[in-house]
Amino acid sequence: MDGTPPGLRSLSMSQTTFCKRHSGVETSITCGRCGDAICPKCIVHAPVGVRCPDCGRTRPMPTFDVSPMFVARGVGAGLVVGIVGGIGASVVVRFFFFPYLLAALIVGIGYLVGETISLSTNRKRGMRLKLAAGLCMFIGYSLITFLTGGMTFNIINLLAGGIGFYLSISKF
Repeated sequence: MDGTPPGLRSLSMSQTTFCKRHSGVETSITCGRCGDAICPKCIVHAPVGVRCPDCGRTRPMPTFDVSPMFVARGVGAGLVVGIVGGIGASVVVRFFFFPYLLAALIVGIGYLVGETISLSTNRKRGMRLKLAAGLCMFIGYSLITFLTGGMTFNIINLLAGGIGFYLSISKF
């Protein structure tokens, strides 16, 4: 070629170029990165100009790019906190029953589940992590209900369970 960047090459009026993807569409537009001819259907508007679909692909931000390995790590950490927290809260309530103690423990477990999953996944965010946090909190709340003989079925503890769920998923 003549040494000019691909996006700055101008097509002469006598040249007929066709879109790389749509061979029947005549165009004078080229990708600003690779120089391929593109038609208006193929244009991807990027912050730096017009690109072809291959060059204009966007990637999610690293914070929201959650691989299955991170999800597994988060679920594992959340399950440990949910199970240990559920068993621990049940034991504490059986021996030291103060009014609203169970409600405070349920809210605390919700916060700890969310914070633990967030820390174990390097503060990543996403719907899959939100679902994992809700699942881990559900398991912890179910353990408390089972081990305390249904003590969570009063309005205060149900409200605390809702607050705990909210705190566990609000990080994501």
